Amino acid sequence: MSGKLFIVSAPSGAGKTSLVDEILTRLRPKCPIDRCVTYTSREIRPGEQEGIDFCYVSPQEFEKRLKEGFFLEWSKEYEHYYGSPKQVEKELKNGNSRILVIDRSGAKQVLKHVSDAVTVWIEVPSIAILRQRLLQRGVNNISQIEKRIEQAKKELQDEEKDRVYTYHVLNDDFDKAAKDLEEIFVKELNIL
Repeated sequence: MSGKLFIVSAPSGAGKTSLVDEILTRLRPKCPIDRCVTYTSREIRPGEQEGIDFCYVSPQEFEKRLKEGFFLEWSKEYEHYYGSPKQVEKELKNGNSRILVIDRSGAKQVLKHVSDAVTVWIEVPSIAILRQRLLQRGVNNISQIEKRIEQAKKELQDEEKDRVYTYHVLNDDFDKAAKDLEEIFVKELNIL
């Protein structure tokens, strides 16, 4: 039996990676599920680990892999490349469920290949809260944060006009959002 692919997306700073990490902690004892480690050409941030958070490659290496057809989806957001390896399709065929934490344009690309993927959009109560979270994270300068806020506004408008995601989860309270997200995974994976 094939595994199930979950796509979790949100504006930068909405908490998607933290929520997915929490879900994996809760679900791994019950089923074979993991996050697909995506590739990026950006620099590694303090606290991140190669092969756990991302596979970090140079822009030239990313472009080489792109030409070789290595990626299932890719984008160039925030001045860096991001992409998901096609390997995820093999993992699904082998019965392993996977989670892709990707942006909205990547989700649309993946859905062309894996039309039955379960899509989840993580929402935030307001742009002001998103800005506050990005500032607290302390990894971007003000100019970069403002670019991320403008991108978030566009993504939110696009999702409102043209819904790509089946499920929407509000992350205004982490524990409640994690519980809501866990319920979606349990339902979709038929976990008792």
